[in-house]
Amino acid sequence: MMKMMGALVLLLTAGLAQAQSGKIAVVDTGAVFQNMPQRQAVAKKLESEFGARVKEVQKMEADGRSFIEKQQKDMAFMNDQQKAEAQKKLNEMQSAYVQKRRKLEEDQARRENEERQKMLARIKTAIDEITKAKGLDLVIERGAVIYVSPALDITEQVIGKVSK
Repeated sequence: MMKMMGALVLLLTAGLAQAQSGKIAVVDTGAVFQNMPQRQAVAKKLESEFGARVKEVQKMEADGRSFIEKQQKDMAFMNDQQKAEAQKKLNEMQSAYVQKRRKLEEDQARRENEERQKMLARIKTAIDEITKAKGLDLVIERGAVIYVSPALDITEQVIGKVSK
């Protein structure tokens, strides 16, 4: 029993020594993502890509509000048929608005996700390059550790690499 305990302690000690000899670094990918110059370029690109559709949806919303305000003013002077027609038109306007807005939001979310994935791939590539160049064995996300020595943080290096 003592021999087994001795062997187990020896194995654990060897494993700890080996783990301590590995090179470890941390990176704050959120900070890298926020500081990427490409982020602003992507935002402008998406804004120009969806700008016309956003304006169209905003116009539909404004038209709907104007229609409601006009109908509220004219309601006292309308007969039942006119009220029914106005309600039908309002329902059609609302349905078209909701459908267009939903489609726009889905398309925007899909495109934003595509662009985000491209930027995250670029971050991953930069981390891989730095890992190989420094001979690192392990890179941990900054949020996963409570404390880390600033010497082990490669965030600024990653930002520099993705900014090129």
